[in-house]
Amino acid sequence: MLDFEAIKQISVADVATGRYHLQLAHKGDYATCTCPLPTHKQGDRSRCFSINLKENYWRCFSESCNANNGGKRGGDVINLVALMEKCGSKKAAERLSGWYGVGKKETPQRMAEGSSTTGHQKVNPDFSTSSDSVKYMQGIDAWFDELFKHREKEVDVDYWKRTRNGVKSKLIESFRNGKRQAQGLPTQ
Repeated sequence: MLDFEAIKQISVADVATGRYHLQLAHKGDYATCTCPLPTHKQGDRSRCFSINLKENYWRCFSESCNANNGGKRGGDVINLVALMEKCGSKKAAERLSGWYGVGKKETPQRMAEGSSTTGHQKVNPDFSTSSDSVKYMQGIDAWFDELFKHREKEVDVDYWKRTRNGVKSKLIESFRNGKRQAQGLPTQ
């Protein structure tokens, strides 16, 4: 059983950039780009697709896109995936749940199925449970938000130098942890 409310908490911006590789331009609580929806008028390259980062919803301001989308001007992360993948809301929620490891409710039947050892269970070698991966990604989100936050009286040159060095340092840390794990050593 899917927990639609939990799935709707997945960041629209994360899905837009991570799954659909959209190049977002950020300004305050909003991010914009050229509309990626298949319902959008071909050839229209205006930046009419907007994501409200604070409220976690998207909108397209193009008349052609809205007309082709049943008059709807936007929606949540499930609506976005449904349109991009050309599927229904349930299928979109299932995909999001699988991609991000959230939103599956345990029903008595599922709990019974999960407790039986059939030998067909998939095990993620990187994380013992999906909640571990969610916690890891929350930590990465917090690191990212802190790193890319402009500090008081910080000039652009210093900001970009600090963020570039921060990203390099995180990549080196990740690389070293990967090598340590491959050698059977504990990660830091």
